[in-house]
Amino acid sequence: MEKILICTRLFGSSYLVEDPLKEIRVSISPSIIELSLAPKTKYDFSISLINLSASILKVKSSVSSFIFEENGTLVIIDEPDKWSCRDWITLEDKNFIIPPGDNYDVKGRILVPSDASGGRYSAITFDINSSEGISRSMMVKIKTGTLVFISIPSTERKRLALESFTIEKNTPEEVIFSTALRNLGNTFLKLEGSVNIKDAKDKRIRTIPLKDATTILPEGRRIIRTVWRHPKPGDFTAYLKVNYGADSCIEEKISGKVGYEI
Repeated sequence: MEKILICTRLFGSSYLVEDPLKEIRVSISPSIIELSLAPKTKYDFSISLINLSASILKVKSSVSSFIFEENGTLVIIDEPDKWSCRDWITLEDKNFIIPPGDNYDVKGRILVPSDASGGRYSAITFDINSSEGISRSMMVKIKTGTLVFISIPSTERKRLALESFTIEKNTPEEVIFSTALRNLGNTFLKLEGSVNIKDAKDKRIRTIPLKDATTILPEGRRIIRTVWRHPKPGDFTAYLKVNYGADSCIEEKISGKVGYEI
């Protein structure tokens, strides 16, 4: 398995990828392609790469399968799993160069099989390297890409299970809540939520958004840690709420006292 290197700074629908020495600097748009497509649909797409570096960049494009680790890290995998749509996607150009200041549009096509159902996903990955510039004696190479999510309308089953909501750490400096979730449905789920903290008098003290809780893949598990910094001393109750659909949510609560070990 290979962890994909994505150094990003968002600019609207595009993002900037660069190596630590800034020899490779590329703007890529879009970062995510999210579609709802019926079976037997053909869909043409384009991904734009702009070379913002001072040297010629050599690019190899491919379609890859991926997973998310429990902490949300994206990992490229060699063989597609049953949720991958890698075989649905073809690219026109596999190898190309981009001169400094130029842009290149990678064109591709998605063909949805007749028996498709649920939600599928893959990544359009770009291996980018340059042997010029400040590191002529050593080739600089990065790997990045655009994620593709495809939902098949009227076939999705959305089901999210809360495995646990616990206090992982409790000190006068910070309280860390740990939320473990598992996707039991057949499609990817977008997660949004927060931990709402109230004192012993039911007065709201703090509302902390769930960070890095964007997407959980089918059969996937995600652990989300939420940090309450500089907590107010005393008894508290933390209320968890996770939204994963138009009218679907999970709620749980846990009580504790700041400064006491769990």
